[in-house]
Amino acid sequence: MYIEHLYIEKDPNKYEGKAVIKGTRIPVASIINHYRSGMSIEEILDGYPNVTPAQLFDALSYYFDNKKEIDKEFE
Repeated sequence: MYIEHLYIEKDPNKYEGKAVIKGTRIPVASIINHYRSGMSIEEILDGYPNVTPAQLFDALSYYFDNKKEIDKEFE
C-alpha cells in the first residue's frame, strides 16, 4: 500500500536521490539519526528552526514506511 508523504520529496536528480524534507536540503536520514540518538521531538525542532512539527512527523512516518531505504544510508 502506498502512503503519500506530503512533506517529503525524493528526486533522482536532486540530493543524490535521497529523501529530503520538501523545500529544504534536510535528508530524512539526518532527522532519523537525531531521533535514534535519543533526541526529543522538541530538541530536533530546536536544531531545525525552519522545520515544522508536521514536516518532522512526516519524516518519521516516511522512515517507518521505508526503513530499508533509509537504513542503507547509515551503512
